[in-house]
Amino acid sequence: MLLRLLRKSLIKRKSRVGIAIISVIMGIAMVSALLIISLQVEEKVGDELSKFGPNLVVLPQTESIEVSVGDVELGSVSEQQYIEEQDVVRIEELKYSKNVRGIRGIAPYLFAVVEVNEVSNVIMAGTWFDQVRNINTWWSVEGEWIEDRNDTKKSIIGITVAEKLNLNIGDLYNIKYSSFIKMEDGNSTYFEVDYTFEVTGILTAGSDDDNRIFVNLDILQTITSKEDKVSMIQVTALCNKCSTDVIAAEIEGKLPNVEAKTVKQVADTQMQVLDKIESMMLLISIIALLASALGVMTTMTTSVVERKKEIGMMKAIGAEDRKVASLFLSEALIISIIGGILGFIIGVFIAQYIGESVFQSSISPNYIVFPMVLGISIGVTIASSIIPIRRALKIEPAEVLRSI
Repeated sequence: MLLRLLRKSLIKRKSRVGIAIISVIMGIAMVSALLIISLQVEEKVGDELSKFGPNLVVLPQTESIEVSVGDVELGSVSEQQYIEEQDVVRIEELKYSKNVRGIRGIAPYLFAVVEVNEVSNVIMAGTWFDQVRNINTWWSVEGEWIEDRNDTKKSIIGITVAEKLNLNIGDLYNIKYSSFIKMEDGNSTYFEVDYTFEVTGILTAGSDDDNRIFVNLDILQTITSKEDKVSMIQVTALCNKCSTDVIAAEIEGKLPNVEAKTVKQVADTQMQVLDKIESMMLLISIIALLASALGVMTTMTTSVVERKKEIGMMKAIGAEDRKVASLFLSEALIISIIGGILGFIIGVFIAQYIGESVFQSSISPNYIVFPMVLGISIGVTIASSIIPIRRALKIEPAEVLRSI
């Protein structure tokens, strides 16, 4: 009986049902798109925000000794300290921490002052170019990047160095490094190293990096006799609902001999942007669902008014309120399921469009979202049908029969 009445109602009022379904589709499509994007927004926004550079810098702790002559304070003297290269791996393990949303890149650096072509002293930096490329995405390199970490001959030089030393892509140049190395017996011995590099790329960064020469970390460690040592580690990481200071504290907890400092401007900007995006998506979702609920409620209310006589006759021949309510709830359930399925499909295309237009990259459909939005669709549709159903249950059979 119920199925027959339900089928008859849907066929007879297919235009009203269609309007209700369209209302659900519009809301669920937007919610689906935003949910799909939200599951990948950290990665996409991280890609965009990484253009600002690292938000954490890890430095070795230094011990300073105050120097004075008589009553005259001459300041402090500190010995150069280094971080063990293996500590980079320990920082990478933070990606499994509950506080870390994602790590975009970890780039170790070793710095040394070298003499180039017996003309000028230049800061040479050894690093991992694949990681630097992830972190410093604004770097513009004319020529080629260094792809192989084991390459011992290639280098990328800053544009200021290139102009000062008249070096071009393909040129060879000689560097000289000299220092004292501490021996096991406590004495120090002087050593000097000559080495030849090739210019494979010229860097324009718009920062102090334009004044530096960059080579692979391993070869500079060998030249300076500082195997497995680094001077600094740059990190780009996003914190999960917290300040980047929390990640800095975790790094210092794992590595007691380092200081992790946040680049405040970058870190604060990242958190603010993510929070604003999430707030915006939540607000849009709420507005879309309210609009859908209003559309369904209006359609259902109109349906109750149009079917007042039908409802009165059903009650007059013995139909209980439970039967009447189940009829309308069944209609709402069908509307919500159809609207939820179609809304999700359309939402996938909307998410893809937003990904291409905003992030210039594709958004992969996440089918975990489907049961979520289907549940939201059913919940919103049923909730928006409560007032019309209560109105239907208040219809008095006697009043209807008198008006016939």
